[in-house]
Amino acid sequence: MISWLTLKLAWAWGATIAAEKLRYTVVAMIFALGMLATRDANEVAPEKPLLGLRGYQSKVFWDRETKTQILHWSRQIGKSYTLAAWACDRLLTFPGRLVTVLSNSRDNGAEFVLKCQDVCQKLGIAIECEDLSGGDVRYEAMRFEVRIVVGGKIGRIKVLAANPRTARGFSGDLILDEFAFHEDSRAIWEAAEPIISSNPDYLCRIASTGNGRQNMFYQLISEGRIPYYRVRRSDAYAAGEIKIYSAIDGKEITPDEARAQASDKRAYDQNYECIFEDENMPLLTQELISAAERQTGYTADHQQWSPATVHRFHRAEGPLEAGWDIGRFKDLSVITVFERLGSLRREIGQLVMEDVRSNLQTEQARILLRSRTMRRLEIDMTGMGVKFFEDLEDEFGPAMVGGVNFATTEPVTTRIKTEGRAATTARVTEIMASDLLGVFEDKSIEIFADPEQRDDLRKPEKVTSPGGRVSIASSRDKKGHADRFWSIALAVRAGYQNAEAGTFRRFHQLVRSIAEQGLGLVPGLLSSRQAQRSSRACRG
Repeated sequence: MISWLTLKLAWAWGATIAAEKLRYTVVAMIFALGMLATRDANEVAPEKPLLGLRGYQSKVFWDRETKTQILHWSRQIGKSYTLAAWACDRLLTFPGRLVTVLSNSRDNGAEFVLKCQDVCQKLGIAIECEDLSGGDVRYEAMRFEVRIVVGGKIGRIKVLAANPRTARGFSGDLILDEFAFHEDSRAIWEAAEPIISSNPDYLCRIASTGNGRQNMFYQLISEGRIPYYRVRRSDAYAAGEIKIYSAIDGKEITPDEARAQASDKRAYDQNYECIFEDENMPLLTQELISAAERQTGYTADHQQWSPATVHRFHRAEGPLEAGWDIGRFKDLSVITVFERLGSLRREIGQLVMEDVRSNLQTEQARILLRSRTMRRLEIDMTGMGVKFFEDLEDEFGPAMVGGVNFATTEPVTTRIKTEGRAATTARVTEIMASDLLGVFEDKSIEIFADPEQRDDLRKPEKVTSPGGRVSIASSRDKKGHADRFWSIALAVRAGYQNAEAGTFRRFHQLVRSIAEQGLGLVPGLLSSRQAQRSSRACRG
């Protein structure tokens, strides 16, 4: 039943529109029929609505309460049509509304406008559509607009190119169409989220098919903070909502038969069964990172240690293990500190230095090394890092300071051997990354819930060449080159190096004592640095 209030509102709107333009009286007729009017809470949507929506589409169309919702849907089951209907409904339900649609291509943007036209044509609503790109056919210049007038108020659906700039320019409802395919999805979400959260009336719909795991669409689903609605091709087929036809002979087939005919099963699973593709999966998945994150209230320091962090170092109960990935101009310089509590590594400090002079960076490392429970610092001694390492090793000793050249190889670890590796050595970066993955999988690490650190942890990928050579590749952007990842990996390595370092603790004290007495090294006796390198070469 349609409520009396709904009929009265429909009559009032229709009268107003008729006074302006006779053709808009059709809107009142549609509202009176209950096609798009707000329903009573206990009413059920019409079984065969004018729009011909399927069951899973109707669930999204009629939802006017959920603030933000993710639609992870199979291809070719009506995502864009559902969103177009939802956008038109927002303009009819809230006259004068603005709905912004960020689309991943000009063709998709134009197709969205056509779907809006189709929806309005079925409802008998007069609309105006215009290409405001000014003749510029570039995707970046895309600007389509759909206008619907209700009660003298002009509601607009703006279809724009997806980028952080356009994401910052809207105020109203937002649709992120095929969000997994947006080129800079993280920056777009970073720009859009504050606007969505600024007004309780602004709703957001994020829809896409999967596109690997290195994008914000995958991350938002993995985090689980935002409700998502997943519809696989097999789900829609089982519900009797869709039919599937063979790409080979055009005959009707089942989802299993369609998958059997697919040349690329992994692509089929991602496109139709909503299984995220693993081919470009980072070494650390979002699930592993999220499981390790803790809301401690701690944040990374910048340029120098804060008094609060230094105080935290000195009152730590467990030994401190740290890693320092060194940078100067192109990359960041990052020191990460863990407090070791049994097998658990708990992050209690991180220092990010950008374009800081070498002597000032060294002084920040000294502050850490003087901490009461400091056990070991592993330093990236690749390139310019060798000077930092040698100076601090001479000052604090090889038991407390270690160095790693990222370009070298080491004997493979037990963990790598279990993967079936035939080679006896591996790049040190692969060994470090493998060790880091292990502590995340063992849930023996706790880290800050920091978005920049999270992004860095997701950058490195494990790449295997056709010849079987394994390397760890990470992308570089304006925020660095996975510097926080390698800093954390070095800190984990510091924990593994402790037993080795302990072997030389007394030895180094003896060497220092001899040196202080001016006696020099005993003939035939290795220097502490030589001994440490010899032992490192035997690591397995």
